[in-house]
Amino acid sequence: MIFWKYLAFLLVHLHFSGPEKHYKFPIAEFSAHVKTAEWLIEYDSAAWRLSDTVTHADMDLLQRTGKEWFVYKGRDSMWYGAYGKFQDTAYDLAIHYCINRQDSIELVTTPPDTAMMCSVSRGIRKAYRNAGVMLGRSYVRMNKFIRLNGDRSISIWLLPALQPAEVAMYGGEFHYRFDEKGEQLLERQEYYRGGFKGFRLNNGRDVKLEYEDVKSPTLGAVYFALRYRNRFREIRIETLESHSLLVFNQVRGYYWEHKERK
Repeated sequence: MIFWKYLAFLLVHLHFSGPEKHYKFPIAEFSAHVKTAEWLIEYDSAAWRLSDTVTHADMDLLQRTGKEWFVYKGRDSMWYGAYGKFQDTAYDLAIHYCINRQDSIELVTTPPDTAMMCSVSRGIRKAYRNAGVMLGRSYVRMNKFIRLNGDRSISIWLLPALQPAEVAMYGGEFHYRFDEKGEQLLERQEYYRGGFKGFRLNNGRDVKLEYEDVKSPTLGAVYFALRYRNRFREIRIETLESHSLLVFNQVRGYYWEHKERK
């Protein structure tokens, strides 16, 4: 419950200072990125809890889990973890957990939506394949985020995970939206400029994310700032036209400052 209280605190205290009247910072786009990033952080928290529980499962069940495992938020607003393998035409579900309304993890005993799991698995494979065309050979570990949209389409984000030695990475981000069968690509948003950059987590350190080839902060930049907001002292995003600084003080909590780049 600590996570949810802290998220509520952030939402209440997240303010936008500026921009000055003559500078048209894209606040609507930025606010949309903040909303999506907050959802991704909620997803990440659920994925960590569910996956930690899975590590205690029997070895034969773990061996039936492949790269197509995923977490999703059901229509009942509860988080679920599906751990298994996709065999082209069927999903072999080994373990199925959920975080119930009492905020504890329980085994799901109701029949799974196998059609949905096959669709998501197809999307996961296609997402990694598309991102791999840009990334080439990369040793940066990526996290996947799955959202089942209201129109039955499937959104998949790929963002850098926390790397070994507690190194937080940025510089590559991928979003793909597929149809309800996970076959047709409906939308794609990609950012990668040939390499990743990163910082070892340090509460006393100020960090600067360099995005000087884009006009405004990307979703990945906003996610990095919110995800690691309490692991660095200040996080600044520098783009072609602006500086966006996420800072904290005891009076205002976390808030953003946006300034035009001179």
